[in-house]
Amino acid sequence: MDKNFTFQKHILIVGKTQIERQKNLVHMLEYSNLECIRFPTSMQSFSDYLHIIQSKKLFSPFYETKRKYNLNQILDFHIDWISENNCLFVFEEFQKVEDKFGLEIMRIMINNLEANNKSATKIIMTLEDETELINNLNEIVNETQYKTKTQVVESNLQIIVL
Repeated sequence: MDKNFTFQKHILIVGKTQIERQKNLVHMLEYSNLECIRFPTSMQSFSDYLHIIQSKKLFSPFYETKRKYNLNQILDFHIDWISENNCLFVFEEFQKVEDKFGLEIMRIMINNLEANNKSATKIIMTLEDETELINNLNEIVNETQYKTKTQVVESNLQIIVL
């Protein structure tokens, strides 16, 4: 890996030990010119994710309300926000999150990146093994006029096997 590494796709760092994956992640982040938003390793569910989104203000409401926004509204605003902001979300040891949550956040991010032609928020994550995640993503992402679901996943993910 060199200084010319680009963050055009979502990146999965897999294999070896947690320490090795972390070293590789730190090395990659040194060369990133994107704003980096790290999510705590204690995050395990979609509600945890939404509470973090809310606390870090990673959403842009497109209408005002006198009451607080509910979590569904925040999620809608957040999906718009990730398509409009070119930053890097960092998730470490992603295999520890609930399967449904992990798949949903990856589905949202892959569909956004595909729709926005490489100018959306990217994910870099570490995990033990990508096989089950990839197989499940191949079932749930949106296909396009020119790409199958599998092609959408392949064109938007870069897997670094240590």
